[in-house]
Order: sequence, then structure tokens, then C-alpha cells
Amino acid sequence: MRIAILTRRFDSAGGGTERDLIVTAQGLRAAGHQITIFADEIRGATGDWNVRRVAAGPRLGRALSLMRFAWTAAPAARRAGAELVLSFARCVGADVMRSGGGAHASYIRAARKWRGALGASAMRISPYHQVQMLVERQAFRSPGLKRAIAVSNFVRDDLIREFGLAPEKTVTIYNGVDLDRFRPAADPSERAAVRQKFAVPASARMVAFVGNGFARKGLGFLIEAWPLVAGGAFLLVAGADRGAGKFARRAGALNVGARVVFAGPQPNVEAIFHAADAFAMPSLFEPFGNVVMEAMASGLPVMTSAFSGVAELVPPSMRGFRVENPDDVGEVALRLGALFDAPASLGAEAREAAAKFTWTRYADELNALIDSIA
Repeated sequence: MRIAILTRRFDSAGGGTERDLIVTAQGLRAAGHQITIFADEIRGATGDWNVRRVAAGPRLGRALSLMRFAWTAAPAARRAGAELVLSFARCVGADVMRSGGGAHASYIRAARKWRGALGASAMRISPYHQVQMLVERQAFRSPGLKRAIAVSNFVRDDLIREFGLAPEKTVTIYNGVDLDRFRPAADPSERAAVRQKFAVPASARMVAFVGNGFARKGLGFLIEAWPLVAGGAFLLVAGADRGAGKFARRAGALNVGARVVFAGPQPNVEAIFHAADAFAMPSLFEPFGNVVMEAMASGLPVMTSAFSGVAELVPPSMRGFRVENPDDVGEVALRLGALFDAPASLGAEAREAAAKFTWTRYADELNALIDSIA
């Protein structure tokens, strides 16, 4: 079958959604489908992928560019011969919509928790965000939509609630994890080298936090809870955020600055996992959370939150580390204490749980879905 995949930006070297798109295209092509990728913006080399730019024209603002792409991408794909249109972006007229983030309106409502009422209100009245919500409503309520794919039940429930989607048309397909890249450390010297690099004592407990968007992912709550954590534990923060200085200053004001290490962006995050004893990310809004699966695959017990889709995949032995109210610093500290007391055997359980969700499984479930609507 000739399948078109729609995306606002194609970047073969990107992460997150870009990485998920490439894996999706690979899985569909391995099943014998012909894949063409239609993008509004193309970055870097396209490799052996057939990538086409949609609606090249005069420069427009963000909102108008989104509108132009949203209403022209699917028709352009069909004119080029696509028999099925799968969209990774907010587009009207796709046969299958994949949502990696839930409804944008839900995101804006949740943003009050980390942006405040004023910041969330500014987002809501912004033309760009208004257009995103408009396009989503048109896309998910289109009579031509055959299936909606959610990356978690957290997202699936949100789509059904927000757009009135029929449950039988809305399917959860969890992301996979690279089990070869993310695996327990084989060489103890790697753990020692990473700890030495960031001045973390070899004998200290160390928790890793990996990700951008510190406020949304709950870093502030971890820092607030750190003075309540006994035993001189260290928190290693890997990622970029414009407000990193504010978080560092808060750690200093709480007299835990020496135990909260800001490592900046780390391309080799698996090395961070190998140096850590556990992983924590008490997010306020996380549709899935690939990094949590990567930490589990690396053999780390993990702290998640009730607002994180990946929490659905955490084994029962780690559900006691799940934070129900991330803004409750006392609860965060309590869950951290339980995480520190976790037996070493939980590392193997974490790896086993993550190993059930490979990209091969993802591709098999996606191809089965495509076959069912072909």
C-alpha cells in the first residue's frame, strides 16, 4: 500500500516525535508498504526516504503556517497517489491520526500548574494555540477519520473525552524502547567515571532526572523535597531549560546545592543511567515518557506520577513510587524514601517490564491496525 506520513518537521537526526516517525516509517516499509513523508519543514539529510515539502510558498507567521499545512498536507498526499494518510501532526483529512501529546486544550489547562493562571491564559488566547485547538477539533471530528492512535491510555481517554471519539476507533499503541542501547551497565568503571566527572561520591545514592522542560516534568518538586531526603543523596539533572539557573538557585537556597548537580544536555544519557541508582520524574503532564522506559530498560527503579502515560507500564513492585500529587512536596519526599529503600532486585524487574515494549512490538501492532482498515 502507498502510505503517506505527515509531519510538520522532518529531521532524521532529531529525537522525540522525529525519532518515533522514522521508526514508524521503518516498520511500515518492512511490512512491504511504500512510504512517502510529507513535511512543512525538512532539516538535514533525508537518507533513503522519499520526503516532500508541502505548500512551499511565502513566509507566514506560526499560526498561518500551521493552518496552511493543516489543510493542504492530506490533499497533497492523495494527489501524489497515497492510498492511506497517517498524520503525526495536526492535520485535517488524515485517515489515521497519531497523538503523542493528547488534546492541546488539555495541555493548556494543565499548563496552569507550571505556568500559572496568567501564563496559561496567555497561551489560550494566542492565535497560534487557538489554531492548534481548531485544527485538532476538525481533524479528530472528521467523518473520514478511520482510527486515532494514542501513545498511552492516558492520552486515549483524553481524546475520547475531548473530541467525543468512539472508543472502538481509538487505539493505544505504546512506544518502544531500544533494548540494545539502553541496558544495565556491563562495566563498573563506567559508573565510576561518570560519578567522578560530576563530583558525585562513589558511595552516595544518586537519582537521575533526564529531560527538558524542568517545570512541567516536576524538577522543582524534587528539589523542594531534597532537604527531606536522608543519607546525603545526590540528584543529577541532565537536560536543557532556559530556567535552569532559577532551579539551581532554589537548590542553593535550600542548602542542597552541593547535592543537586546540573549536567546540562547529555547525548549519551545511557551513561547517566549507568551511574545512577534510580530515576525520578514526577511530571505534571506527560502523555507518555520515553525516558522512563529507557531508565527501566537500563535496570533502574523509577518514580513516575499519576499524570504520566508511562506509569501504566510500570510493574506492580514499583507502583508505590508513583506520585499522585506531584506538587505535594511531602508526598514526593515519601516516594523518594521508598525509592531509596527499594531492593536491588527491582533493577531486574524494571528491565523485564521494559523488555515487553520493543519497537518490533510497536511495528507489529501498527501494521495490524493498518491491515484492519486497509
